[in-house]
Amino acid sequence: MKVAMLINKVEIIYQDQDIVVINKPAGLVVNKSNTVKAETVQVWFESSQVDWQAVKDTSAWSSLVPDEFDPSYGEPEEIFRIRGGIVHRLDKNTSGVLVLAKNPGSLLNLMVQFKLREVKKTYLALVHGFIDPPQGVVDAPLKRHFRLRKKIAVDAAGRQAITDYQMKQFYCFDQNKLKELDLRPAQFKKLITTSNRFSLVEARPKTGRMHQIRVHLAHIGHPLVADDKYVGRKRYKLDKLWCPRHFLHAQSLTLTQPRTQEKMTFEADLTEDLKRALDCLAVDF
Repeated sequence: MKVAMLINKVEIIYQDQDIVVINKPAGLVVNKSNTVKAETVQVWFESSQVDWQAVKDTSAWSSLVPDEFDPSYGEPEEIFRIRGGIVHRLDKNTSGVLVLAKNPGSLLNLMVQFKLREVKKTYLALVHGFIDPPQGVVDAPLKRHFRLRKKIAVDAAGRQAITDYQMKQFYCFDQNKLKELDLRPAQFKKLITTSNRFSLVEARPKTGRMHQIRVHLAHIGHPLVADDKYVGRKRYKLDKLWCPRHFLHAQSLTLTQPRTQEKMTFEADLTEDLKRALDCLAVDF
């Protein structure tokens, strides 16, 4: 799907004078950069959602700047111009809840909330295998892979990373649904004989490292379905026959509204492409 079409699919879940919460579609990059030529969430947000005149009015947002803010990192307006309201990010092919800040005060406020681990995030992931134990904590430091620079790896020299997980349901393939995909006989046989056990998992990251959930679940032997970086080349080819992208969705996010101090929870339903993938499976008791 073209990025221009994806921008049109950005759903605004909630907005007020300080924040905008969206349901980010898969395939859309969050941050703009010199290496990303297509439109991004940041470009869309800066051009259509930010009132730059209001940004210049410091009296409208200065009270939101938290006491914990360290001015040695720069002036609030400068940080806002650089980040363009981006508080956190989701991987390109991860869908779901994303919060954006409309002014420098709310941006810094939310960044501190993330830093202090006050923001609660829940993701829905479909992984290979029957996960056991059905709930637990992965506490494994992460660092950029020493050789494959686009990948992240568990490394004792890395930064602390913690992910709680809980199994929601076990699945196996629904062979009748697989037959509707018009697969070649060899493909059908490989699917049901080499990769026919799955767990639907709720993952709650306590830290916010790049690819954290993907790497942590792969580290304990349960990589995400259709994860092009961490599931392995052969299994990825099979996964793509029935799941269009890595199965990871930011399901909910709880934060404190910077101005009102109200606790707010935002949710985004599972996307249609992942629902169709899940529909290829049958509950396994």
